[in-house]
Amino acid sequence: MLYANTLNLNDIDWPPYLFPESNNQLPGLGKDVLNECLPKKHFRLRFNKLPVKRTHRFMQSGELDISLYSYKKEREAFVVYGKVPIFTTEYGFAMRADSDINIEKLEDLQPLMVGHLAGLTHTPELLAIIEQKRLVGEISEGHSIDAMFAQLLSSTPRFDIMPNTKQTFYWRAKSLGVSDKIKVSDFTVAQKDYFVSVSKSTTNISDISSFLNNFDNCITQMHVDGRYAALLRKYGLERLN
Repeated sequence: MLYANTLNLNDIDWPPYLFPESNNQLPGLGKDVLNECLPKKHFRLRFNKLPVKRTHRFMQSGELDISLYSYKKEREAFVVYGKVPIFTTEYGFAMRADSDINIEKLEDLQPLMVGHLAGLTHTPELLAIIEQKRLVGEISEGHSIDAMFAQLLSSTPRFDIMPNTKQTFYWRAKSLGVSDKIKVSDFTVAQKDYFVSVSKSTTNISDISSFLNNFDNCITQMHVDGRYAALLRKYGLERLN
């Protein structure tokens, strides 16, 4: 089949929303929605594994056409956001199941060593705490969620608690067979909606507004006809959405 255009996207390991193509049989919730809603006779998707900073730079230059972004006003300088979320995340904390830590507010992190996954974005309030802790050596940084779980569950843990999306914690802990060894706090830092976002510098999408309207309508229809609920069940996310 011949396509009018190939759309370039970043490929990241963010279970259960996005899985790198070479690493998992499941594509991830985000990719499933993208594949469901993309007009296939006009476009195909090509995923490129890139670090976070380069993703932002390539979205600014148009070397990437699409990214799944949470809303930040400053990004409006270089992207156009869709209006209907492709998925919603809930940010919280994970710790060892045998821990007596209780988080009811962000200030409860003050006496704790915090594990930070490089590239993960945070609310301004949580980021301020992380930066303060970094100055006094109370941050342990990792580069993959699997490594972070290993460091948390080792005989000598490198940190006490780590932030991420609750959905990612549940998914990865189950995949690694450690669900009984970790617990996720009831406290929620924030909920974030993620949207299909198009680079203003794209050369592969001629009518960005129409493209995003079609995507938004498709996602809305998926909610109406049950396809979206089926995907949530596929990834074990129905209890968190």
